[in-house]
Amino acid sequence: MITVGNQITDMHAVLPTWSCDQPDKRTAVWHGTLTPHKTTYRLRVEYTEPLLPEGRTNLYLQPLVEVLSPTLIRRFGNAEGSLPHVYFAHPRTQRIGPFLCLFDDEANEWTPDDRISNTTIPWASNWLSCYESWLLTGKWFGTGKHIRSETDSRNPVAAALERYHGSTSVAAVTRHDFSSA
Repeated sequence: MITVGNQITDMHAVLPTWSCDQPDKRTAVWHGTLTPHKTTYRLRVEYTEPLLPEGRTNLYLQPLVEVLSPTLIRRFGNAEGSLPHVYFAHPRTQRIGPFLCLFDDEANEWTPDDRISNTTIPWASNWLSCYESWLLTGKWFGTGKHIRSETDSRNPVAAALERYHGSTSVAAVTRHDFSSA
């Protein structure tokens, strides 16, 4: 497993313009930009070194990647989903996404033995490229699988909420901040 300290050193060597905060000894948060085509995106990448990776899925262990600006645009009613290949809720955080879905966690495409600079960052750039194409065409040209298949047995109300509001989260749909309640 690559330590968070080694991830910080590697990211600084590969992406020296990206800033890094370390809120605790196991967590690093990077901020930087990627420009896959014409648009420059500001990203936030958060990684927490696991204490015990055994028993944790790669979905839980993965770095969280968010686009801070510009705001990702949703295409409500789109057959691919209102915003494909993202998590609106993630098991590692109470924050509401979207968080980019960059790999298939069931296929072990990313583990704590991988360098974020060699995997997560190039995959985020590829995701952004696919996103730009999807905005123009309505079709996702990237590889991978959607988080949910269209034929899954989800509650039809949840599917409708996600299709038209981009989320099944009550907070996201109502735009209410429940943390202050």
